[in-house]
Amino acid sequence: MIRQATLPLLFVLSPGFQSDPAAAIERRVHRAALRREPVVLGTPAAPYEPAGRGESPLRQLLPAGDGLEISIATASPRILGELDLLAELDRRHSVTVRMVVPVPAVLDPGPRLRAAQGLASEGITTVLLLTVAASESGRIEEELRFLLEEAREMEVHDVRIDTGAMGRAGRPERTALRDTFQRLRLEYGFPRSFMGRG
Repeated sequence: MIRQATLPLLFVLSPGFQSDPAAAIERRVHRAALRREPVVLGTPAAPYEPAGRGESPLRQLLPAGDGLEISIATASPRILGELDLLAELDRRHSVTVRMVVPVPAVLDPGPRLRAAQGLASEGITTVLLLTVAASESGRIEEELRFLLEEAREMEVHDVRIDTGAMGRAGRPERTALRDTFQRLRLEYGFPRSFMGRG
């Protein structure tokens, strides 16, 4: 049971009550410009969510000086709704979009793969980021082959793997999976030499 004294703390820490995305992006841009670091929006654990309706928080990046390195990790096919804005940003900066795809698939990966293809066809550097939570060696290798084949056909720039969700208990499995993935990655011709406009 939660004691009454802890309720204000829970209220403050609740994600629903955090500052607006546009202000957070503005702070990141300012910090990145001062430190000459990339502007990173989203992580595999907490991917960037494109604006549903209204103005995209990415618009905050337009007034920034040219030459920023912008890295966006998203799991949402709705990123295609911001395609024109991403292309405009990519003309002035270096934009990379990492499309997060869980392995083994919990949902149909089709919409995310089509979104990655749309980004890549627009000339934006696109990376499939495969996040692995559990390893079932035979099935995982089969899924990795499928996703690498799809990525090659879609002409995305690279495919990478994140095994952080497997935890410490899976250390030997994680090492074996990374070795398998690196072998397959080279077999399918990744990374490609083509980069975006930025």
